[in-house]
Amino acid sequence: MEQVKFFVKRIVELILTLLLVSFFTFAAFSVIPGDTASVMLGPNASAAQVEALREELGLNRPLPVRYLEWVTGAFTGDLGNSAAYGQPVGKLIAERLPVTLGMSLIALLMVLIVSYPMAVVSGRRPGKAADHVLSVFGHILFALPPFVLSMLIITLAAGLFGILAAGRYVKPSSDLLGFIGCLILPSFCIALPKIAMTFKFLRASVIEENASDYVRTAKSHGLSDASIMMRHVLPNSTVSTITVISLVLSDILGGSLIVEQVFNLPGLGRLLLSAIQRRDFPLMSGMVFYLALITVILYFAADIISAIVDPRMRNNGEVRV
Repeated sequence: MEQVKFFVKRIVELILTLLLVSFFTFAAFSVIPGDTASVMLGPNASAAQVEALREELGLNRPLPVRYLEWVTGAFTGDLGNSAAYGQPVGKLIAERLPVTLGMSLIALLMVLIVSYPMAVVSGRRPGKAADHVLSVFGHILFALPPFVLSMLIITLAAGLFGILAAGRYVKPSSDLLGFIGCLILPSFCIALPKIAMTFKFLRASVIEENASDYVRTAKSHGLSDASIMMRHVLPNSTVSTITVISLVLSDILGGSLIVEQVFNLPGLGRLLLSAIQRRDFPLMSGMVFYLALITVILYFAADIISAIVDPRMRNNGEVRV
């Protein structure tokens, strides 16, 4: 019964959060000076022409009426047409989603592959030489923003490998391996600071688990350090870092929007920048809503996974970080 209550509570919180996000997103773009009609007609249009198009598009209707229509469309994938591109907002987002999503997933894979071994080596012997070296390395990585890393890596790597050439984009429909290859360098730039972040939390968790009573008991029964680490310490450490990993993934998503500009990749970041520059309010509001939707779902998934793997989370009603 407690489990059902927990899941119902989280689902209700998810729905309320999404409704609040959608309302504030729509309201914010509704009060910004200028609107879709003036953008579509351009600066040379007369006031009468703008007003006629406003009436045609329904922009003169009350805000609550327009919001209900917009939010209904948002949850069904219909956010209207872009003022600048003249195409459905959902179609524009779907066309560019593979780049941003691909970079985010590759970067997350890099983060997990690198940060876990670092945390194991560092957390097993805290205070030793390896721990100091890895901790300093982590601080350096954390201090470098993805934008700076992107510029450095482009300078060093451009022209070295054809598949990794900076600025070269390959569509997934024409060459899937080439598409993945062109995302490796930008994903690497995004992943490096997040490796440091994940390493920091995972290292602290490994040290905490290593000092627990069950580890001492396992050692007294003759279990090897490697066995204890793989069968007990790492799984338990992962439970406490699930929420951190969800934060890292949402941070990776945000970082990809910036790195896309540097590597000239046609992802959501470039689309959002174009929408801002062209004052394309339908496209801006749709992108902000869907990016917020992804972030909220990530946190919701982290809560649910934590509750499944650690029942104590259901009893406390919150996730430990």
